Amino acid sequence: MSTIHFLSNMIVQPVGQHLGKFYRCTYADLDAIVPTLSGRVDAEYLVLLLDPRFFYDFHIDEGALERARMLEGLLQTFRSKNRAKILLGNVDDDFLTPDTASRTRSFGKLMELNAYLESFKEKISDIEIVDLFGLAHRMGRERLYNEKNRYLFQSPFTLEGAKELARLIDGAIERFEVKRKKVIVVDGDNTLWGGIVGEDGIDGVACDENYPGIAYKRFQQFLLTLKASGLVLALVSKNNEADVVELFQKRRMPLRLEDFVTTRINWNPKSQNIAEIAEELNLGLESFLFIDDNLFEIGEVRKALPMVDTRRFDPDDPLSSIEVIASDPSLQAILVTEEDRRKSEQYASERARGEILKSAPDLESFIKSLHIRIIWWRNNRSQLGRITQLINKTNQFNLTTRRYTQAEVEALMETAEVFSFKVEDDLGDMGIVGVVIVKAGHIDTFLLSCRVLGRGIEDRIMDIVVRETDLKSAEYIPSSKNMQVEDLYEKLGFEVEDRNDEGVKRYRYVGKTPGREYITIQRGES
Repeated sequence: MSTIHFLSNMIVQPVGQHLGKFYRCTYADLDAIVPTLSGRVDAEYLVLLLDPRFFYDFHIDEGALERARMLEGLLQTFRSKNRAKILLGNVDDDFLTPDTASRTRSFGKLMELNAYLESFKEKISDIEIVDLFGLAHRMGRERLYNEKNRYLFQSPFTLEGAKELARLIDGAIERFEVKRKKVIVVDGDNTLWGGIVGEDGIDGVACDENYPGIAYKRFQQFLLTLKASGLVLALVSKNNEADVVELFQKRRMPLRLEDFVTTRINWNPKSQNIAEIAEELNLGLESFLFIDDNLFEIGEVRKALPMVDTRRFDPDDPLSSIEVIASDPSLQAILVTEEDRRKSEQYASERARGEILKSAPDLESFIKSLHIRIIWWRNNRSQLGRITQLINKTNQFNLTTRRYTQAEVEALMETAEVFSFKVEDDLGDMGIVGVVIVKAGHIDTFLLSCRVLGRGIEDRIMDIVVRETDLKSAEYIPSSKNMQVEDLYEKLGFEVEDRNDEGVKRYRYVGKTPGREYITIQRGES
C-alpha cells in the first residue's frame, strides 16, 4: 500500500479518509510547511494543498508571485533530498470586490499565479498539479467549501468536496502509475461523425454546430488536442475508401485526413488492420487504444488482440462518451515535451523513409542517402523529461530495461554520465531517440527508440561513448521483449566474461572498429 503524506495550512484529514482504503495517509502539522519541505519525507507521494492565505491575505497582489517563487525554491530543496512524487494543489478563491472590473483583475492575477505553479512541472521532476481551481468551478464553490468552517476550524471542505478532492488526488496518482498510450485507433461512422457515410451521404452525416453534430465536432477537437500532446491518431473504418476521402475533402471538420498518421479504410477485420498498423509503426499493441461505436467490432478486437484496450463511443449518448474517454488516465500526460508535440510529424517522415528504402539498391545506399546526423549531450538537465520517457517506455532496443524516475535521472547526472542522442537526416528531425548511462566506466543503460534501428546509429553512439568515457564494461539483462539485442555488445567491441542461468551476460570492453563514419557526429549546445 502506497503512502501519502499530506502537507497543508488547512485541516485535510477528511480528504485523506476517503483515500484510506487504498493508501496509507499521514499528516504534517499545519505550521510545518517550511520544515517539511526542507527535510526528508518517508512516503511515495507528498500532497501539498495550500489555502490562498499562504500566498496573499484577502486581495491578491504582486507578493503572491514572490511567495510562489519561495515555494519553488522549497520544492527544489525537497526534490534534492526526496524521491516522493509531489502533488501540488493550485489556488482557488472567490474575491470579494465592489465591481466587476476589480474582480476581473483579481482573477487575472490568480490565473497568472496558477500558471506559475503549473510551470513547476518543467523545472522540478515528478510533480503534478491537483486542479483545485477547476474542481471548484465544476462543482460550484458552495458544494466544495464550507466557508464558516474554514475560519472556525481551518477545515474548508464540505463532506462532498472532500470526497471529490480525494478523487482528484487519486486520479493524479494514477497518471504517475499508468503507462500512457501511444496510438489511438478510431472508427469513422457514428464515432468521428454521426451517421453512416455510405448510406447517409457526405452531406447527411453529422459533424456541425447542431446537436448531435456538435458532439462529434467536439470529439474531433478533443482528438486534435491528444495529437498535439504526442499521441498518434489512426483511422480504421469499414467503408469505401473513396467515400471517406471525399467526406474529408468536402466537409469542414476539425480533423483532416492528414491528421491520421495512417489509415485502413477497407472491409477487413479491424483486428487485422490494427495489427498491420502496429507492425507499420513498429509499436507494441499494448500501447494502442481502439475506439468504436459497434459492440461487435469491439468484441472482435478484444478477442483477436486482447492486449489492445478498447472504449465504446455510444452514438446514443455521445457527450457522456467524450467525458468517459477524456477521463481515461492512459490518455493523460503529466508533462508534454517538445518530442511529444512532434510525434505525428516524425512518424510521417518515417513513412517517407520507408518509401525511399523500397527503391534503394541496398541498405547501405539507403543509409548514405539520408545524410544522418547524430547530436549528443552529456548530463543535459533541459532534456530530463524526454530522457525519463525513453528510459521508461523503451523495451525492444534496451540492453538492461532498468527504469528510473525523473528524480533518479536527475540524481544520476550528479554521479554518473547520462548521454542523450538526437538523430536528424534530410527528411526531418527524429528527436531525442537514444540514452546511454555510464557509471564509473560501466554501461548501466543503453537504449534506442525503435524507429531508428537498422541504420548504424548504435555503432556511432558507441563511438561517442568510447571517446568520451573510460569505458570498461557492460551487461545485457534479458527481458520478454529485448531478445533482438542479445548479441549486440559482441558486435560493438565487447567480450563476454560471464553468463548466468537467467541469461544475464557481463562484458568487458576490448575495442572496436569505428562505425559508419559517413553518419556525422556533433556535440549539442547545452
